[in-house]
Order: sequence, then structure tokens, then C-alpha cells
Amino acid sequence: MGLFRKKPAQSGPQDEGAPDVREVVIYEKTNDRFFFWTRPGTSKEEVKLVRKLDFAILSFCCLTFFAKDLDRNNINNAYVSGMKEDLGLYGNELNWMVTWFQIGYIVGQIPSQILLTKLSPRWYLPAAEFCWSLCVLFIYKCNSVQQIYAVRFLVGFFEAASWPGLHFMIGTWYRNHEINKRSGIFTASGIAATMFSGYIQAGIYETMDGHLGLRGWRWLFIIDFLITFPLVLLGLLIVPNPLYKKKTWWMTEREREMCMKRLEADDRKPLGNFGMSLFKRVLGRWHFWVLCAWFSLLYFVYQAPTTSTMALWLKAEKTYTVPQINNLPTVYSAVSIVFMLVSGTYNDWRGSQIDSVIVICLTQIVSESILVAWTVPKGAKFFAYYVAGTIQSLFPIIVSWTHMVCSADAEERAIVIGSLNSIGLAQGTWWNQVFVKTVEAPRFYKGYRAGLAASLALSAWLPVVIWFTRWQRKQEEAAILYGRPNSSAGPGGDNDPITISEQAETKEDRAYRG
Repeated sequence: MGLFRKKPAQSGPQDEGAPDVREVVIYEKTNDRFFFWTRPGTSKEEVKLVRKLDFAILSFCCLTFFAKDLDRNNINNAYVSGMKEDLGLYGNELNWMVTWFQIGYIVGQIPSQILLTKLSPRWYLPAAEFCWSLCVLFIYKCNSVQQIYAVRFLVGFFEAASWPGLHFMIGTWYRNHEINKRSGIFTASGIAATMFSGYIQAGIYETMDGHLGLRGWRWLFIIDFLITFPLVLLGLLIVPNPLYKKKTWWMTEREREMCMKRLEADDRKPLGNFGMSLFKRVLGRWHFWVLCAWFSLLYFVYQAPTTSTMALWLKAEKTYTVPQINNLPTVYSAVSIVFMLVSGTYNDWRGSQIDSVIVICLTQIVSESILVAWTVPKGAKFFAYYVAGTIQSLFPIIVSWTHMVCSADAEERAIVIGSLNSIGLAQGTWWNQVFVKTVEAPRFYKGYRAGLAASLALSAWLPVVIWFTRWQRKQEEAAILYGRPNSSAGPGGDNDPITISEQAETKEDRAYRG
């Protein structure tokens, strides 16, 4: 939170013709004045640079994630808009469609993150996007649930490069006080797809059902492909080259040097230490264990209520039309987007995510409690479904927290971010199969009770995360003040000596605000 001191210009000779980076402006905290986008005191040159990053990186991340979540929610909309009847799906087939997607998604994430540390994202991310778009298109040709299972696995496998890879790219280019808001915007783009998926499906059902002999739910996947394919070309054009290896065409050499200086202020280390020691660093530090447990609890709560469980409730009421069943759950998504943007802005300004996490936990406890009771007025149920949308704001919060505590090890940061989603999703998959079975709709007697228990556990885990974060901060402060080995990695982690000269100028810029 706040502003950062301008670093003194470094003395000494400079190579002739080298970019002048002595005036890169890094500010010290001077007041608590609120800021929405750019922190007060930021130089015009840095503001221009951040705008370029937003235009290229943030735009690509949001557009591609929008397309991903459009497909992810289209399978649910297709199910309630004709797929169920056309293919004779009267058991738990919808759950298994989701499960096969999740299996591919889980299997692909950590290998994808490893590849991302070795290959240029400019080529790797668009290639994964291309393979994914073809798999999505093939769903429209499926005539049996077994075919859908196979294609959904491939869709999940290629989509594994998206969420963790794009989050890692955001953390590779932005500073700590910029990440919360941008991670929130990135995640909100996927939630917006949830909303638009309902509207698109409603429009297709009314206008294109039967066109060219295809049912409306099949057209949904064709349109998803047509939206996605141009993003492959866009990615090849604007996704940047690795920061420390090669300049990107839309960035000057001076701006590239500024990007490196900005990340140095947060002790954000570049890639380069990949080897067998990586597994020791990942598994020997607290980050992997504590943050993955946190993310798993988040996924438990996230399984119900959702837009899908709400749609099944509306369908069971037998008083709502197909367009209403698709449209009414989008309010859940609207709540998610609004809270995500507000909390992201607040978190960047305050330099802390704790207040937002507390609000999220409280809203989930209230929501799950109402749905456990069930025999309540219909308006109370609508309230419970809608206020549950705040849970999605916890996704970017935990990832932003991960970027901060793992700043000093880029490879560890990549693996932990991939592990968050793969392990959390794996936990959510079995949870969904056990507690949120489609045949138990719309009440989900076990699902909402399990969700309430998970909400309480999620609330109890926050103090654990805060304690470890503050402990790490104290270890780093001790390393700076006394020049002793930094044990912030935790038991079993790397304890390389860190001297005052190596860290003194960046310590004041650290943003662990737990």
C-alpha cells in the first residue's frame, strides 16, 4: 500500500549506446491516498509502460479466458437446452462430462507450467489455444455421451495451459500493488462468459434451433469456435517474448529494462533455476502445502451453490421458460464480477487481502445456511444463490497472495500456481461426485451441508495463512538486518545466505500485508 521511494541513480560508467535506465522511478510509501488504476506519484513514463502491458497482456488474458469459460458453461446450458433430451441423458451424465473435462485439466496443468518455463509464451500459448478451439468445435458432431466424454477430456487437457499460464504471465510482468486488480479483471472475464453463455444460449435456442438441420445447443459450440480461433492470431501478434531474453516488437529496449527494474523492486526473480532442486524447493517450503490446502477448501465451497445448481432448481420448479432458466442464474455471475472488481481495487490500495477474504467467508456461511434450511421463501433462495457469487473472488486473491510470497523463485511460483488449480480441482471433482450428484437436484441435501462445513473450514484456514505469511516476513527482515541465512523457505527449503547488500534496496518494497 502507498508509494515507493525513487531509487538513487547508480554511479559508474555506462556502456555507450546502452539504454539509460538510471531514472526508472520506484516510489516509497508517502500517504494512503486512494488510487483506482495507477498509484499516485508514478512517473508518466511508467504509466505509459503499464498501459502497454494492459493493452497487450491483460487484453489477451481476458479475451482467451472469456472464450474458455464460455465453453465451460456452455456444456451446462446445452444440457438444459436440448442435449439431455436429444441424447437421452437421464442419469449423472452431466456430472461425468464435467468430470472428464476436469481429469484432462488436472493432468495437463503442471506439465503445461513446466513447458511454459522452457518455451516462449508467444508461441506456446497460441498453439494450445489452437488445439483447444478444434476440440471445442468437434463437440457439435457428437451423437453419443461416450464421444462427448472423450472430447471433453481433450478440451480440458489443452485448456490446462490457460488459467495457470495466464496468471503466471500476469505475475511475471506486474508488480505486487498491481496484481490484485488485474488478476480480478482476468478472472472476471471468465465469469462474464458465464453470463453471456446464458444470453447466447437463450438467443440461439430461440433463433437458430433447427437452422441447417442442427439443434440450438450444437450451434453453441460452433459459435464458440468462431469466437476463439481469431484469438490464436491475436496471441501470436501481442503475447510478449520472455522478458529477460528478447525484446517484444511493441516494447522499446528502455521499456524492457524498466520492466525488469520494476520487478526487482518486489524481489520478483526471473526464470533460470530449473532442475532437480526445484522439487525440493516446492515441496520443502510452506507455500505449496498451505496454499494448496487453502485452494482445495475454496473448491469445496465452490461446488454448490453455482449457476448450474441454480439452473437445475429453476428447471425443477416447472414455472420458468428455457430462456429464464438460462438467464436468471447470470445474476450470480454479476455479483461475482462486481465484488471481484471492487475487492481487487480495494486490495491493491490497502495492500492487504484479509478484509475481502473475511467478507467472502461470511457470505458463504450465510448462503449455505439458507440452502441447508431449504424450506424458506423463494426470495430467500434467490438471495442465497446470488450472494454465493462472492466465492469466485477468492480465486484471484489466493493467486495474488501466491505471487507475493513466491516472488523470489520464479520456477516455484509457476509450479505452485499450477498445483493450486490442479490439486484444488481434483479435490472439487471427487467432492462434486460424492456430494453434488445431479440426481439429487434440486435440493442437494448432502451438497449444501457439506458446503456449509467447508465454508467454516475455509474461514478457519485464513489465520493459518496469515501466520505463515507473517513468519516469512519476519525471517526476511532478519536476513536483511543481520545478514544471516534466510529461512523463510521453511523447514527443508533452501537456506542460501542473503546479505544486506543483496536485499536492502528492495526490502521496503515488499508487500506482504498479512
